[in-house]
Amino acid sequence: MRGTWCVVLVALLLPVGAGAQVQCEGQLIQYGATTQQVLDLCGEPARRVRTERVINTGLVDSPASEELRIPVEEWTYEPPGQFTRTLIFESGRLQKIVSGGYPDLDGGF
Repeated sequence: MRGTWCVVLVALLLPVGAGAQVQCEGQLIQYGATTQQVLDLCGEPARRVRTERVINTGLVDSPASEELRIPVEEWTYEPPGQFTRTLIFESGRLQKIVSGGYPDLDGGF
């Protein structure tokens, strides 16, 4: 039974789909990159938000059910004249990239 949960957990931690891309120092940031790799290439983000995601490994009321807590970090970069990029890390690995608007328009167009 434990092997099944390991497979489920690994599947949940794999990168999700192709989305926006981020390039720093001329290098494309790949899904699965560590927070340290991104920090080394892109520098400190404008914002960091730390949360966690909770996954139940079975039925909620089952005695065999366990809660897995996965650390999540959202890093937002706001390069001048470019779209904002939010990088979402789970367990220290890049899982998703979300593209936003221009940060220097201050809500106006």
